[in-house]
Amino acid sequence: MSSLKQVSMSKERELPALPFMLVRAVPTMIRRRGSVSPNNLHFTFQVDSIAGDHLKKYKQAFPGLKSEVPLTYFYLLAQRAHLAAMLDPEFPWPILGMVHVANAMAYHNPPNMNQGFIIEVNIEMPERAATRKRVRPIYKVDFFQDGVLVAECLSTYQVGGGEPPTAGRRREAPAPDLKAFKSPGLWQLGSDLGRTYAHLSGDYNPIHLHPWLSRWFGFARPIIHGMYSVAHAQSDLESEFGLPIVAMDIAFRRPLILPADAALHYQHAEIKTETIQQGTLMVTDAIGKKVYLDGAYANSESFNFN
Repeated sequence: MSSLKQVSMSKERELPALPFMLVRAVPTMIRRRGSVSPNNLHFTFQVDSIAGDHLKKYKQAFPGLKSEVPLTYFYLLAQRAHLAAMLDPEFPWPILGMVHVANAMAYHNPPNMNQGFIIEVNIEMPERAATRKRVRPIYKVDFFQDGVLVAECLSTYQVGGGEPPTAGRRREAPAPDLKAFKSPGLWQLGSDLGRTYAHLSGDYNPIHLHPWLSRWFGFARPIIHGMYSVAHAQSDLESEFGLPIVAMDIAFRRPLILPADAALHYQHAEIKTETIQQGTLMVTDAIGKKVYLDGAYANSESFNFN
């Protein structure tokens, strides 16, 4: 953690459901911009055990998944914790202006399906939090059962990152070199996928739902949720290797506008540490010219969910 003062809101409380919190997020648009007290924030929530029926729907949406509880499934809980934390009066920025730019997740121990979680949330404010110039607070979410760390999720957001770029300043990145990468096949992403995944995840951010709504935020058409693409990548990788993914570290490079064709590309490292294998990945457009996200992953032969 940085040397900034930390404000603790650690009294344990139930993690609220997403739909109600989304309604409460709209009034945060009137929060003042620029006068920010750069205090780190800490929250503690409790949540019930994973609902088996919802987990089943999630795995049906990504049929290649082999993990009993996919790593990316924890992001659905982490996102609820993010929103609950941002609704606190101590959080300084409008919620609907926050854009997810990076996400790292890791398993530490297998979860007990019959037990709930204690969720610790720490929001680390950058040193220049009061300037609002490319400010990127970091949200660390830890999942505990009986005091044992089960999984962690580290998310980076950019404040006001959804604003359209200034005319003439956008630079096109060169096409990636994919010669050493393998690809399991093409993703065909329909125009209604944002609404479908919103129903599954509870994330009804307007940029994902309909052109009438996404235009308010500078997008002519809806963009798919970044974590949909990460979950799709996990599904492809688990299908390829038949092993659970136990860590992913992803950077979101550009929005994936719907409808679209996309593809996962991966390069599995030859280096093997004990029972952990690592590799790198990208998700690109169908012809491999534009990178939507990239990063690293690890799978495990020994991670036992039983």
